[in-house]
Amino acid sequence: MYDRKGQIRIIESFLAVAVIFSAVLVSVTWPASPDLSKQNSLASTGTQALMELDANGTLGSLILQKDWTSIRAALEIVLPVGVSFNLTVYDQEGQTVNSEVIQNSGLLGLEAVSVQYLCATRSQTVEFFVVRLQLGWTR
Repeated sequence: MYDRKGQIRIIESFLAVAVIFSAVLVSVTWPASPDLSKQNSLASTGTQALMELDANGTLGSLILQKDWTSIRAALEIVLPVGVSFNLTVYDQEGQTVNSEVIQNSGLLGLEAVSVQYLCATRSQTVEFFVVRLQLGWTR
């Protein structure tokens, strides 16, 4: 009879190529899991930035003066390049204090991390504010 070893080897090689191609196709289209270490470092960076701004009472006094552009400029200096942010200030009753949007670019479509910070003013009448900072890495 005829020797069929060559035909089997060709079919085997086609099947091997099909398995490798399907594995590559599945791995490319599979959704990536969120990088938790990157999110944790971003949350830590945001907390440290707010603490640095509030170390000498600057953040509280800027909130009392309603100087939103200075807060935005200070955050742009303190946060690393490539980080988008959105900051909202709430009073003791949970009402939004800032009348302007405090952000450097939109967070739409980014995986955002939210950090909350309790800020107290250093004046004769102490006022408390909750500062919510949302952060995301730009792509």
